[in-house]
Amino acid sequence: MKVRWSDTAASELEEIFVYILRNSPSSAKTVARRIVDRAETLGQFPFSGTDIKRAGIRKLSVVNYPYVVIYSIDLTADEVQILNVRHTARKKPAADDPRAG
Repeated sequence: MKVRWSDTAASELEEIFVYILRNSPSSAKTVARRIVDRAETLGQFPFSGTDIKRAGIRKLSVVNYPYVVIYSIDLTADEVQILNVRHTARKKPAADDPRAG
């Protein structure tokens, strides 16, 4: 399956990178790379994440880091769409927020 990143998810990944870069420059690239690598595994193993309460939406934990990749699977398009990348301690956006994935 193809893995496609939404603009929102790409922006969130960039925000994570910039935030970590300010506090720990040596860790920023490592964390961002781990998030991307983990998301890209969904191309081969799209059902490796767990279902969440919203229909058709799944999440995948980023091993060793407090982040989750939120995604959906489109079997017809043979595609996994990365919807969001979130720190597990962050409050979820409201349902009407365009980032609510």
